[in-house]
Formats: sequence, structure tokens, C-alpha cells
Amino acid sequence: MHRISVALATTVFAIAAVSVAPLLLTAQAQPAKPAATKPVPPKPAAPKPVAPVSKIDLVTVSGMDYAFSLPQTLNAGVVTFELMNVGADLHSMTILELPANHSPREFLDMYHDKGIIPPWMPTLGQTNTIAPNQEAFLTVRLKPGKYVLACLIPGRDGRAHTEKGMVQFVTVK
Repeated sequence: MHRISVALATTVFAIAAVSVAPLLLTAQAQPAKPAATKPVPPKPAAPKPVAPVSKIDLVTVSGMDYAFSLPQTLNAGVVTFELMNVGADLHSMTILELPANHSPREFLDMYHDKGIIPPWMPTLGQTNTIAPNQEAFLTVRLKPGKYVLACLIPGRDGRAHTEKGMVQFVTVK
């Protein structure tokens, strides 16, 4: 009986293998269906080009212990500031826009009393801190209005350079 069971099992297995084999071959012979593709989103519109700069004004600023020397009135547009340290101390220059509804005194009071730039005063840029007889450059786009140029680094005595007079107010037309 054991031989019949083994023989029967072998026969069933052989029949199953013969019956399934063509299906396996057919499944392998068929090309795979392409995966579902997601639609490609349209490319965003190109940003509008900025008007080319026709000229860049160069403004030379002498930074001395403890003042800036530069013109009081500047032209609107792109301006490159060249800060030349002609003093004996380290200096830098930060350019801040003074909103029309605030005064230079408000800036100075907040900076000297709290040690912070007023939150209502946009910073346009700052040069690196430079040693005596070194120079640094800063290029910004100025619109008509009032601006503050200030050396915000502290002196060796702990007083800010702005407290010692290293702050300049300019008008841009």
C-alpha cells in the first residue's frame, strides 16, 4: 500500500508539473506591463528678469577713529561702498534703512540702551571687520530715503563705536 501511495503521489506531482509548466512559461514570455506613471507637473514660469544695472556708483568711505567720512547725499540705485580703515582701531560698516516714521535718535537710543538694532529698521548689509590700512567692499541697492551707516563693533573700552560718533546719516535721492 505504501508503494501505491508513493506511486500515486509521484503521478499527481508529474501531472501537476506538466499542467503548470506551460502557464509558467507563458507568464515569463509576456513582456512586463509598464508601471503606472504619474503625470509630470508643468514647469513653473520663469521669474521675471530684473532690470539690468546701467551703472554702479562707487562711494569711498573713510573709517577713522571714530567717524565716517563720505558724501551726505547719494544717488538711488546700485551703490558699491569702499570702506577704507584709516584709523588705528578695527572698524566695520553696517548700512541700515531709516523708515520715514522713525528718527536717527530712536535708532541711537535703542542701540545704545539695549544693544540691539531696532526691529523696525531693515539692515541692507555689513562689511567685514577690517584692520587699520585695510579695505572692504559692500554693494547694495538703495532707494530714495534716509539711511544710517554705523560701526557696530565695541571698542576696547567696552563702548560701541557708534557711541563715540562712528555713525553717519545720509539721504538717498
